[in-house]
Amino acid sequence: MIEEALEVATDPDYRFDLAIQLGRLDVAKSIAVEVQGESKWKQLGELAMSSGKLAMAEECLERAMDLSGLLLLYSSLGDAEGISKLATIAKEQGKNNVSFLCLFMLGKLEDCLQLLVESNRIPEAALMARSYLPSKVSEIVAIWRKDLNKVNPKAAESLADPEEYPNLFEDWQVALAVESKAVELRNVYPPAEQYINHADKPHVTLVEAFRNMHIEGEDPLENGDSNHELTEENGEEDYTEAQEEPSGEEGSQEEAVVVDADSTDGAVLVNGNEAEEEWGTNNEGAPSA
Repeated sequence: MIEEALEVATDPDYRFDLAIQLGRLDVAKSIAVEVQGESKWKQLGELAMSSGKLAMAEECLERAMDLSGLLLLYSSLGDAEGISKLATIAKEQGKNNVSFLCLFMLGKLEDCLQLLVESNRIPEAALMARSYLPSKVSEIVAIWRKDLNKVNPKAAESLADPEEYPNLFEDWQVALAVESKAVELRNVYPPAEQYINHADKPHVTLVEAFRNMHIEGEDPLENGDSNHELTEENGEEDYTEAQEEPSGEEGSQEEAVVVDADSTDGAVLVNGNEAEEEWGTNNEGAPSA
């Protein structure tokens, strides 16, 4: 019945719906080319993806400018070239969160930082630098201070620079060492088919892995805290805390404010919602924390 309706119908929209119902993707594609409707390309692309026709899905999603769909497709295929191309397109379209995720998956962390700064997401850039590019923290903090000083000079002065206060940043020297060793691995993209070989491995941070390397055979690395020294005497490790001169007040000690790097505030998410694909790039003043 539907087959017969498809043969005799003349309205393109009606014929397209019938072709979709019948799974006649080639017919639906020819109609979409004739009508050139973005919604039709998106619908056809989703159906092609679910049917395993990935080449057709890519073409349809590109015509529909469905960047979230393309991100899903390329990341599932482990297509580094496609992800790189998508990062450029997404940035040109103002879909900065899609562009960010593409750059992050490619290991282009410096470009991620630059994108965050250009999008006026300077606090997020500082947190990312602390987690992945500690050598860039001072540079980002300087930008953050300058931007924050416009609205809250007192808050701007409270931002700590690791070059000035390394004791406030846990494992600072370790993080710098890890960054220099991890940079060579950024451009290595294992095939998606190898995922199962890595899925069951225990989760270990780079800092933990680096520390384990030193525990197994190398000298321990200082963590940047000038009040602690690691010494070895008679085969035993002894942690000795350097004594500070009395200041006249007992127990007076400033504590650094710890920022939860896993907080979801300001997180970049892609959920296919067109309304959430674009970051504001013209926000006035400092972004809310």
